[in-house]
Amino acid sequence: MTARVLALIALELLMGTARACRFAQDAQPAQWYEWADSLFAADVTSVEADAGNSVDVISLRVVETFKGPAGAAAASLRVPSRMWSSCRLERPAVGARVLVALNPNSDTLLVPLTAAYSERLRRYALGGD
Repeated sequence: MTARVLALIALELLMGTARACRFAQDAQPAQWYEWADSLFAADVTSVEADAGNSVDVISLRVVETFKGPAGAAAASLRVPSRMWSSCRLERPAVGARVLVALNPNSDTLLVPLTAAYSERLRRYALGGD
């Protein structure tokens, strides 16, 4: 591959990360519902670094399902470690309530979740907001 092709590939990867970061920070309920196949609230039960693979393994206790298959009690996510610094998001601590979104491409977004935002997601699902 030429240097130009490699530079274009690197630029596209960076742009994809930038779009995901903006989305994670600014998305409204309608956008979450559109982007995700699965959307749920969860409490973080553990966070472990897998340095060899540059990912954080985050274990969760599912509290509420907004979209997707219901009934799951737990989930485990492998989130790229670079996401936290790239998106200026804080790595969740054990006990934190988070919104988890999984899209059809197996992309994962995980952001802090407040009670007020949970209510907005519920209202949207019912046809409001």
